[in-house]
Amino acid sequence: MVAIFKIFKLLFWSLIIWLFFKTFLFQTFRIPSSSMHGTLFEEDFVIISKIAYGPRLPITPLSLKISNKKRYINEVQFPYFRFWGLNKIKRNDVIAFNFSLTDDEPIDMREEFIKRCVAIAGDTLKIINGDVFVNSKLYQNSSTYCNYNVISTKNLDSVFLKKFNLSKEASIIKDLAYNFFMSKAQADSLSKLTFIKSIVLNNFPKEYYHPSIFPNHPSVLWNLDFFGPLYIPKKGDSILLSTQNKILYQHIIERFEKNSITTKDTITFINGKPSYYYTFKQNYYFVMGDNRHNSIDSRAWGFIPESHIIGKLWLVF
Repeated sequence: MVAIFKIFKLLFWSLIIWLFFKTFLFQTFRIPSSSMHGTLFEEDFVIISKIAYGPRLPITPLSLKISNKKRYINEVQFPYFRFWGLNKIKRNDVIAFNFSLTDDEPIDMREEFIKRCVAIAGDTLKIINGDVFVNSKLYQNSSTYCNYNVISTKNLDSVFLKKFNLSKEASIIKDLAYNFFMSKAQADSLSKLTFIKSIVLNNFPKEYYHPSIFPNHPSVLWNLDFFGPLYIPKKGDSILLSTQNKILYQHIIERFEKNSITTKDTITFINGKPSYYYTFKQNYYFVMGDNRHNSIDSRAWGFIPESHIIGKLWLVF
């Protein structure tokens, strides 16, 4: 009987220690998609450091994850609070965050994504022909994958694809014409082969527009390769509630900062009060997948609020 009690006691304290580590120190993820190719690949096993930016107080403390499904009791909720962390979020950090296009679930119960932070609060971002500029300076990342059209004079078989680390599933083959998601270094290597006739970066033209691109409004005709300029809100910043700014920021003012915005006779009302400016309550960030043409990210759904950030990529298996 004593031995059984000791076993249960050991299991109990092991569970408590595991929950402490998972809640406040580290969390594990398995990469499900190709959106971070160049840095992370499908089925990579990664560890996210929560102490890097400071762990969040559990918003939904009574929760459990079973077989990738989260079960929780919604009646017990804590307000958002972040403890002290080792660092601040920086450009180029690979970060994990909660995100959902709906508010049906608490913040910490929403889907978890991993992307690269390319712009932080207070930055201005612009994309010109696929090149990312932050505060008018070219943002460079050697891990970036893009979409290339490749014309060859011979069939590129599976042995060739494996040799140059190209995904067979990502290629479209038609009369020796191929489409690959790959890095610039890979494209340069292929271009040196005598049987490769041409390699062309397959960027979207400036005039191309799709309604799935942020801010999802027909007056702002952006796409994956021509985007912005867009200011990333910083806590304490005030913006003029112009027509253009309401198109860009109304979503986060209403959804993440819990306000209502209405307009009557050209006057903007926030929570029923006439307002000409709005002051942001928290920092926001702009994230992108390293696989630029095969990633759904901030170019599609806009800003990530600081309250949704889980932590920083620490280790990859």
